[in-house]
Amino acid sequence: MTRLVLSGWPLQVGTLHIPKEAAHHARVNRVAVGEPVEVLNLVGQVGEGYLATWNPDGSCQVRVERVLAGRGEPPVPLVLALAVLHTQAFDWAVEKATELGATEIRPVLSARVQGRHHQERVRRWQRVAAAAVAQCGRSRCPQVLAPQELKELLATAQGLRVVADPSGQGVESLRVLEPEAVVVLVGPEGGFTSAELDAIGRSGFQPLYLGPRTLRAETAAAAALSLVQAALGWWTK
Repeated sequence: MTRLVLSGWPLQVGTLHIPKEAAHHARVNRVAVGEPVEVLNLVGQVGEGYLATWNPDGSCQVRVERVLAGRGEPPVPLVLALAVLHTQAFDWAVEKATELGATEIRPVLSARVQGRHHQERVRRWQRVAAAAVAQCGRSRCPQVLAPQELKELLATAQGLRVVADPSGQGVESLRVLEPEAVVVLVGPEGGFTSAELDAIGRSGFQPLYLGPRTLRAETAAAAALSLVQAALGWWTK
């Protein structure tokens, strides 16, 4: 399925003009008139339809036959709070968290995070998230916040809070919960310090066991998001 992005545009049934820049993906994929396409506005809507016309200037017309709201979104806010990693690892984590349904991504600064010049990377992470939305076809792009200190996260996190921890419990403990929001916290390479883990526990985070193997931080983030959603029954077909 070829998906075209019109960020922020309200969608409705009818003929929709797609500017040249937004139509580029369909042009590269050699989408022909009559073939199915989807239009994403990244703020909650997906328009399903077909390519109606190619215009001489490289733009196109799409006939939207149905508009879906909230496709691919979790039932309540799902936050990934991940300690900042090196560039490629954090990019990968943002991409996979988006595919797995995270509605917000909070980069966290903890004792073992290397460097402190991460503010300029937020725009890059937001672009990675937007590209992942277009790939996976969900209707909304998660917001990537500016990096925040661990203590700030602990003071503001709401709802069901879990932290990836080898000493934690399995997902069975989550299966009876119906949270208003979920926050999944994952530490940096080397993990959180003992003092940080104490503070995390006092803040109401439940330690979550991710299995018998040692995972990279970015892999742990994807595993934790998957396990929590499966335990809460969000992936029941």
